[in-house]
Amino acid sequence: MNLRARHLCVLAVVAALLCGCSAPRAAEPQETSSAGVSLTLFGIGAGSTMQLKANAVAEAIRLEHPGWQVTSMAAGGEARLIEKRMAGEADLYFSNSLRSLELEVFTPLHPGIDFGQATAYRLVMPSSPAYVQLFARGDTRLATPADIVERRYPFVMGSGAGITRQLFDRILRYYGASVAESEAWGARYETMISVGQEGVEALQSGRTNMGFTCGPVPAAALMGVTFDLRLLPLSDPGLVDMLGEFGCVPATIRAGTFPFVTADVATVMSTESLVARPGLPDNVIYGVCEAVFNHLDVLVAAHAPTAGMLTPEAIAGAVAIAGQSGLQYHPGALAYYRDRGWIP
Repeated sequence: MNLRARHLCVLAVVAALLCGCSAPRAAEPQETSSAGVSLTLFGIGAGSTMQLKANAVAEAIRLEHPGWQVTSMAAGGEARLIEKRMAGEADLYFSNSLRSLELEVFTPLHPGIDFGQATAYRLVMPSSPAYVQLFARGDTRLATPADIVERRYPFVMGSGAGITRQLFDRILRYYGASVAESEAWGARYETMISVGQEGVEALQSGRTNMGFTCGPVPAAALMGVTFDLRLLPLSDPGLVDMLGEFGCVPATIRAGTFPFVTADVATVMSTESLVARPGLPDNVIYGVCEAVFNHLDVLVAAHAPTAGMLTPEAIAGAVAIAGQSGLQYHPGALAYYRDRGWIP
């Protein structure tokens, strides 16, 4: 059974369970004494969407649990967030990458520790859809990712240097090449956020002619694009199935999402989630969920797409699908969702 079929089966089961559930019952708050509860939330960088969400979650917790000590901080980049996680300083943060690729990229950089154990987390709630986006300037005449390999095209790509690069390497490997092989035929990679202001300016000037990222849409920096830019589809069924091994599912970026997207574009997406270090007590995570859903307006004001990720149906679907990528929800979060009648 391929990934698309498995995904549809899971959703069908979730729908059946939802239909068979009794009317949602009121949550039964667990004991969440303020004594000794101290939480530190991390975003990835000041001013980023992730940081805005971290600040909003922190504020919701303060409103619901005024006796708790709650701090929200910007880590200062992916590598520094990893350091905070290994040091046990990050209680709650947002997963910003595919876990299997995170382990693959960072484990060799920390040979002296069990990196998987040191950075383990439990899901708390879905946060944002993260779409895989492959951009190309019109003058490249590239129409699909297969074209890159078939033409051995000497592109200049703006992308992240770690997990993002590794994900693109997987796409090239599906078509019989790799990042290393592409560099041998003249391709170059520049480290930048392709959908940030620098990345868009690089595409506009011709300093780069391709960009690659995985994140929410639309990105503000791309909304004013007037030059010829294309969003290449990731629609090959075999490629979609292969990316499913890393936790991606089929998705569509709709026409009009960006000025240059005039028709729907098939791609894949993963889910960014609020996550917690495993050692946090169940009643504390229960209290975090209680705070977010009692003050959902605070989080939605910071990041509107979050609203669509936190419906009862979306929560049930996210919990059901999480196991496909080997991830687990925190027991405290599951207890809250059961008390609300959202999951069996």
